Amino acid sequence: MTSITFREPRVDDANKIWELVQNNKPLDENSKYLYVLLCHQFSKTCVVAEYDSKIVGFLSGFISPKNHDTLFVWQAAVDDSYRNKGVAKELVFKAFSQTDYDVRFVEATVTPSNKASLKFLQNFAAQLDADFVKTPLFSSDVLGDGHEQEDLVRIGPIQKSLLEVTA
Repeated sequence: MTSITFREPRVDDANKIWELVQNNKPLDENSKYLYVLLCHQFSKTCVVAEYDSKIVGFLSGFISPKNHDTLFVWQAAVDDSYRNKGVAKELVFKAFSQTDYDVRFVEATVTPSNKASLKFLQNFAAQLDADFVKTPLFSSDVLGDGHEQEDLVRIGPIQKSLLEVTA
């Protein structure tokens, strides 16, 4: 039986990644071109989960220009058939561990109604014995079009050595 592999994305993955994200509501829809750019320019901070040549998970992230010790996770998507199997956790671990920077924190935004993501992030912090701080970031007025507010979640400091123990 083939196992799930976690790797840096390639440009030729972009279309499959876009399709995966489209099927992961409530994630925001973006252009295919954006995913080409993520695969090309941010491959060191993005991760693909692949099973038998099928992309079953994707995490997009970048090192924050404002906080060089922080990996900002923009989107994480997992195929329905692979949820609750540790894929999301491994995507974050892999993205965090493959950074070339002195990264000690993970940040993400989450809407109040996205209870699953919030619970995942809380569990991730607890598993690494890291602080979990949630603060309002963008109001619905700023985001417009009926978009829910986005809260900032900050997890850390994280010791990279713990990732090998808990993965």
